[in-house]
Amino acid sequence: MSEELKRLALPNGRTKYLFFGGKGGVGKTTLATTTAVWFADHGYKTTIVSTDPTVSLSAMFDQRIGGEEAVPINHVSNLCGLNINPQDAKGVFKKRLNSLMGQIKDSFGSDGISTPCAEEMATFDQFVSFLEKPEGDVIVFDTAPTGKSLRELAMPFDWAGFMQKQIEEGQKFAGIMGMDASSLEDLDRDKRRYDAALAVLRDRATSVFTLVLLAERLPIEETHSAVTGLDKLGIPVQALVVNQRILPEVIEGNRFLAARAKLQVKYQGEIDARFGDFVRTSLPLLDRDVSDLSTLRHVGELLYGA
Repeated sequence: MSEELKRLALPNGRTKYLFFGGKGGVGKTTLATTTAVWFADHGYKTTIVSTDPTVSLSAMFDQRIGGEEAVPINHVSNLCGLNINPQDAKGVFKKRLNSLMGQIKDSFGSDGISTPCAEEMATFDQFVSFLEKPEGDVIVFDTAPTGKSLRELAMPFDWAGFMQKQIEEGQKFAGIMGMDASSLEDLDRDKRRYDAALAVLRDRATSVFTLVLLAERLPIEETHSAVTGLDKLGIPVQALVVNQRILPEVIEGNRFLAARAKLQVKYQGEIDARFGDFVRTSLPLLDRDVSDLSTLRHVGELLYGA
């Protein structure tokens, strides 16, 4: 159990936003769902939001969880789930973006409408709505793999800032594109929304970014890249969870496990040296799949206590 991690995550009179990110395959969905169940079980009104279209919360909780609205999670009081898919994001920004792209289409063709940037901004618009009107004590975000998550965070701010610059320069861009003033007013409102959201993300007392990794070379390097990228946005990483550690008592003379455990000890030393300013904890490699409520609750006790 990590008392420090629990202290960071517990609500302090305001809604707490808990983000779990990291390289694909390190267990961030497991940690996010574990955290959401733990807080819900302890009486906190909790919502878990997935922004990773490749991983469905439906599989973890064995029920359909879509992107239209948060749905109650079966057999877990106080917990709701939402699975945002950028392909069908319904945010106001997505609708407005389609309208703007329609105005640009005659000049640049239809390719702009299906850009990855548009999808990421649509996803982010729904994400921002949780920061604007939080419902509950704890909002847990299971984010996409590191690189995509950083783009989702950075692109909307950069894009809205670019458009704001055009507005400040006398609506030159609007004149060239033939866009109406109301569209630019909407963009100006978005810029203010995103600035307010970024302020929430930068607040260490409100938002906690936890990166999940394995004691291996590539996850360590990607974690360093994520820390650097978030720092450029002014967003602090506060905690690391090293997943799937091989405990000495399970080796039992197995040479393969012994070799892997020795390698993990080496990399754990590197993690401690490179990320010494963060709260750090670890979870053991289990002999079963973490895909049911009983096991999620077991991992929750290992992470946060009974």
